[in-house]
Amino acid sequence: MQANKDMLSQTMAFLISVPPDSNLKKLLAFCLATKARENTLRTEIVKLTSDLMENPSNLAYWTQEVMGLDLDYSTEEWKTLGEMGIKDARDFMNTLFKELGNLNL
Repeated sequence: MQANKDMLSQTMAFLISVPPDSNLKKLLAFCLATKARENTLRTEIVKLTSDLMENPSNLAYWTQEVMGLDLDYSTEEWKTLGEMGIKDARDFMNTLFKELGNLNL
């Protein structure tokens, strides 16, 4: 339980540090809007997100795969995806990585 509290504390501090108009915030909002089926393994989700970090140009495919984790493409998911304003996946992710590097944690 303490490890979960520590992880929650670190995650909250990270989220508070994210600039409100950043690509990082937009991606995190998208992640919060998506849901996975109850039987989806955490390791599967970690693999999906790790694959995105390794291949950021696959952002469009990644968003579709993540949206499909619960077999339901919700209005909220589509809304947050649209708010990401992705015109060029590489540019979006390069900006996101710069924002991530600028965070003071």
